[in-house]
Amino acid sequence: MLLLILLVPISSFAVLFISYFYLENFDKMPRRLPDWLKQLEKKSSPPKGNTDQVIPKIENTNDLSNDPSGKNDPTSKENNEAQPHNSLRSRDPDVYNNENKNEDNDVLSNGSDLPFVDYKGRIEYYTDFYDIAIASDTLTKWVDQQGKDVVPIAFDMEWPFTFQTGSGKSAVIQLCADVNLCYIFHISQLKKLPAALVHLLQHPKVRLHGVNIRNDCRKLERDYKEVNSQLMIDQCIDLGVWCNEIINASGRWSMARLVLHICKLQINKDRKVRMSKWHIQPLTKEQQLYAAIDVYIAQVMYIELEKRKHEKMETEKAFIEKYGVEAYNLVMRPL
Repeated sequence: MLLLILLVPISSFAVLFISYFYLENFDKMPRRLPDWLKQLEKKSSPPKGNTDQVIPKIENTNDLSNDPSGKNDPTSKENNEAQPHNSLRSRDPDVYNNENKNEDNDVLSNGSDLPFVDYKGRIEYYTDFYDIAIASDTLTKWVDQQGKDVVPIAFDMEWPFTFQTGSGKSAVIQLCADVNLCYIFHISQLKKLPAALVHLLQHPKVRLHGVNIRNDCRKLERDYKEVNSQLMIDQCIDLGVWCNEIINASGRWSMARLVLHICKLQINKDRKVRMSKWHIQPLTKEQQLYAAIDVYIAQVMYIELEKRKHEKMETEKAFIEKYGVEAYNLVMRPL
């Protein structure tokens, strides 16, 4: 009887000790995975170190020029000589909030030896109300001629900012529907946006895209009441969110980090240009190039993400055919 009384607390203590040890070392304990899961894990692991630049070779199937005279040909000698070249080499990241600033610096420092995005296409810069209206109408007609339901157009904005007064009025709108041509509309002196531009931005076939694009849409409506930001937001694509969906990740992206991740390139975010007086006309060549690069590389990233999306769909389809839906759901379920 005495022995039984002694064994009960000893056995209870042993159970508690084993449970505590198991819980404390659970993450360190080896767990056996099926061979097919091991192979999948190896294939899905991100590559280590820097990889080659992945800007796709883009055939200019959506050429906007259609000019038999060759005046608008981006490869012509006349236009190439007139294009500004990217001589800016700042490594300042595109900081979207203080919380991610240190993370951006850490990530970007790993790619500090990579080349910078360089744009050598054509830049069409307009400041006059009627010139902006005509250019917008031309682009809208081109959109209507496309034989597809969705036409992606990179969209971005610039405005002056000071720590004393905060954000100024929207000053510049950049658009890129063709990687060889960027439109820059200087709207700082306009009391109202041309109806043709508003129609283009809210066109049912147009999918405006960019990084943190929704904030730009809302600001444009605050500054110009004729804009319906909700209509733009309903049709726009945030490249960072889309990238997360494709690579099964989470978190927010700055432009600099997304360019580094997708294109293995650095993008110029020179503070002197980024914080410059965007409301003053005309823009300098450096400002025009800075603005054009933002939408050019966004269009490049859209094309690359679309390609990766199709590749992912094909891979998932092949996986389901080989291993079944249950195995797919097991692999894809959130941790």
